[in-house]
This record gives sequence, structure tokens and C-alpha cells, in this order.
Amino acid sequence: MDKRISRQYFNNAAPHWDETVRNNDPVKLQELIGRLRFASDARVLDVGTGTGVFVPYIQSRLNGSGRVACVDFSFRMLEIAQKKNGNKSIEYVCAEIETVGFPAGIFDAAVCYSTFPHFHEKPLSLKKIFKLLKAGGKIFICHTANREEINAIHRKIPDLKDHLIPEEEAMREMLVAGGFSEVVIKDGGGYYLAEAKKLFTC
Repeated sequence: MDKRISRQYFNNAAPHWDETVRNNDPVKLQELIGRLRFASDARVLDVGTGTGVFVPYIQSRLNGSGRVACVDFSFRMLEIAQKKNGNKSIEYVCAEIETVGFPAGIFDAAVCYSTFPHFHEKPLSLKKIFKLLKAGGKIFICHTANREEINAIHRKIPDLKDHLIPEEEAMREMLVAGGFSEVVIKDGGGYYLAEAKKLFTC
């Protein structure tokens, strides 16, 4: 998995992304956000925002004191997201999650919607997200298709052929190694959701 190739792929795809991908069905997105449990005043980290497809759905779960921070390593994707979802309660940062400069322990939840397969250093990314979460904070790794469907799509794209969701046991072990507990993985029925909790601060 080459970071330069991935960044170029997503920068090039950004202008037409919303018209060509299958992850923007509003019915499926509404069903998915209903499965993510976080408080209405939460500070949420949206990891791998892309063109911001899921941002309005995250916002719909927040009240006036809730906040969203959007991170993506593709500046062109992030530009589109910001144009679509410009709001004082949303912060946009162009960076890789492994090196993003947020202080530790400031987020109540981290959402990785349709993005985890594209993480170049998955174990390191999870450890970073763990560090950024408050004690009791949750991570949600989610898609509007199941693991088999997502992996099949990526294998057909040369630049993304190794951007895959790990098998359940490997995903569980990766989350635990990253510091997380209470891992629950649901795969099937038209969606994928792996969630886990940070039970302590370290």
C-alpha cells in the first residue's frame, strides 16, 4: 500500500466521487447513523472524511454544543467536504490520522465511515485514535455494505486492491492491541460495523 499512489488516486477522484461511489444512499446512511451511539453534545472525530458524505448525518445526532472535527489526507476531498458542509461547528484538517496534531483525550467518539480499508498503517492509526479519545470514548468503523462486498469492490481497482477490511478475528485483535475493549463486530445485512470503547486513559 503506497501512500503516494493512494493520495493521488483520491485527489484525482474527488471531483466525481459523489457521483461514482456507492456509499451515498441516504436511506442506508440514515440507518447506519442510527446504529452509532454517542451523546448529542459529543465532540466527534470524523476520520477519513472524504467528500463529507457522512458529515450531515453525524451532525444530525448533535445539538448546539456538539462538534465535529474532519480529518483527511486528500486535500481535494477535504475541499469538497468543506464547501458542502461549511459550518462553525465543523473543523477541517488535512492530515493523516497517524500524525494529526490534536491534543490527547479530547474526543468522545471517532467515526471511520467507509475509510478504514484505506488506512496505510492500521495498527498505528488505531493507537492514535485511542490516544485522542477520552476515557469512555468509542470508535465506530462502519460501511453501508458488508466486508465481503467492500473487499470485492476494492480488489477490482488496481490502486486499491490491497485496501481491505480485515477478517473478524484480525480486526478484533487489532482493536484490542490498539488499547480498545468491549469490541463488537457486526457484518452482514447490508452494513459493516466494528465498535469498541476506550475504558481508561494511558
